[in-house]
Amino acid sequence: MPDLDGPPAPAPAPSALDAEAPGTTRAWREPSRSLDLHWGTYRTRWTAGLAMIVVGTACVLVTTAYSLPFLLVGSILQPAGWAVMPSTIGRRVAVVVPVLGFTWLMLGGAGFAWCYAVVLAAWLLVRLRPLPAFAVLVLPIAASLILPLFVTTYAQGWITILTMSVVVVASAWLARAGAIAVDSWQAVRTLRNQPDRLGGPRP
Repeated sequence: MPDLDGPPAPAPAPSALDAEAPGTTRAWREPSRSLDLHWGTYRTRWTAGLAMIVVGTACVLVTTAYSLPFLLVGSILQPAGWAVMPSTIGRRVAVVVPVLGFTWLMLGGAGFAWCYAVVLAAWLLVRLRPLPAFAVLVLPIAASLILPLFVTTYAQGWITILTMSVVVVASAWLARAGAIAVDSWQAVRTLRNQPDRLGGPRP
């Protein structure tokens, strides 16, 4: 028996409103993950780069007049670490020489603790952090002003290294949290500036 109602109506196509409902939040991801890497994977390059930066810097900082080979090893490993980090080539090249030079200065003791801020700044630059995140640089600078009051001898150099390393790592994590907050704020502002898909003005 023929169907008197005619052919079934086609299913409605999903609208833009269905594709992205109001209030939907997108997950934040590292900006460097969006880069088109010419070789290697993001995780491999990030892990290898960070390991070489940390080990290379440590080798430089433990150098004494009786362990000069450590200075050579560190001066090779640290630039290599920056070179393989997943980032733009311009940023990677820009930080190599300044960071290595200021790392050598750290051998001068607590009076040169401010040099750790340069390493942090290079990390933020290579990790593509937004400009507001660079405000965390005040933390290692402030710590470098306080340390010389307590660290007065060369034998206490380990206190400078340990304290400033903790400050730099904490500042890097704080900068990451700041980058997430800035990205979220920009996403909300963009959503508010979009016209209401239903035709009415946004409140």
